[in-house]
Amino acid sequence: MSFRTKLFLIFLITVLASVSLVAYGVTHYTQAAFEEMDAQRTEALVAQFKKEFAQRGEEVVHQVENIANAEITLRMALDLARPNADPSLYVHDATGAAQDHGLDFVEFVNADGTLISSAQYPARVGYKSDWVSSAKDWKDSTAFLKKEELPDGVALSLTVVRTLPVGDKNFYIIGGRRLDQNFLASLVLPAGMRTL
Repeated sequence: MSFRTKLFLIFLITVLASVSLVAYGVTHYTQAAFEEMDAQRTEALVAQFKKEFAQRGEEVVHQVENIANAEITLRMALDLARPNADPSLYVHDATGAAQDHGLDFVEFVNADGTLISSAQYPARVGYKSDWVSSAKDWKDSTAFLKKEELPDGVALSLTVVRTLPVGDKNFYIIGGRRLDQNFLASLVLPAGMRTL
């Protein structure tokens, strides 16, 4: 092999190695920058969702507490605490409370867990809701996600439970708002992002 060929091969290998090294560096640093930007956007979206979730939760807490503190709710709880009370008188009260307070879901549950009134599923009145009566203290609980059974399917709700003590028993008020596309549409997202 001649000196000229050897020199050409060394030059060619040096150029190929340099180009490969630069291409790898550009690709690696570009990918790292893109991943960092993507992580920042994801963090911003998660922070925004948590903020909206907490804000909506506080709204639901406020509305459910308004229902719990209403005079008509207190009268209902006192009446149902008496022996031989007629719960059928209050079957439609949850629907009115839901409309008055802008909630999608409202239920009134007796101390033994019996559903007295339901805005979202009136046919379930009389059934037991043991999950609500199994917890001892709902007083300072925050909003939580709950799967709501509806006559035509299920929905996800942001739900709050409050208790109204009547003697040594509790009367439960459950209220919530549907989490759906309208909730996602109300999120203020960082530039260039969208939610599905």
